Amino acid sequence: MRKKFYISILIIVFSGIAKAQISGQLFQYESEFPAGKISIDKETDYVESDFDGNFKIGIPKNAEKFDLILNLNQGNPHTYFKSLKIIIENINLKNTSNIDLGKINLPSFKSIEIAEYEKLNESEKEHCYPIYCWTELLGYTYTNKLENEYLKLNCQQEITDFEYNKKTKTVKVDWKNIKNCE
Repeated sequence: MRKKFYISILIIVFSGIAKAQISGQLFQYESEFPAGKISIDKETDYVESDFDGNFKIGIPKNAEKFDLILNLNQGNPHTYFKSLKIIIENINLKNTSNIDLGKINLPSFKSIEIAEYEKLNESEKEHCYPIYCWTELLGYTYTNKLENEYLKLNCQQEITDFEYNKKTKTVKVDWKNIKNCE
């Protein structure tokens, strides 16, 4: 009886000790973003955002500095809008074990009109994907540029200090630029 009591106490104590984690809620076009793949440092171990865009991912033990990868490709090769990857670099865990990023407004590719598309050269047109409403062509998504020259992510102010690699469709931003945002 006494042994069961001590085991119960240990279970309660250790279940209350949460490992470090990072959490947030993904949004794009002012709507929740489900099935985004979130990983730390590498893309082999990941969690997916739920139907409401929420995610929680454990931070590996002894990780003081790491990169958070938000991969918006949901696995379907025809979902061109969701092939963007955001890397938040150099997240530092010195003073906290849990980080809540809150509402993360994801960037998107630039939308262009048909007339703009026709002015592009052939190599630029290869990075454009048509936008249809039923059978009517409305315009194109141009993956060589982002919709805005700034990021919002979880900030009220605009973040202009970031890098966009149009070949890999990757946005990189340093943690120091967003860590104090609300």
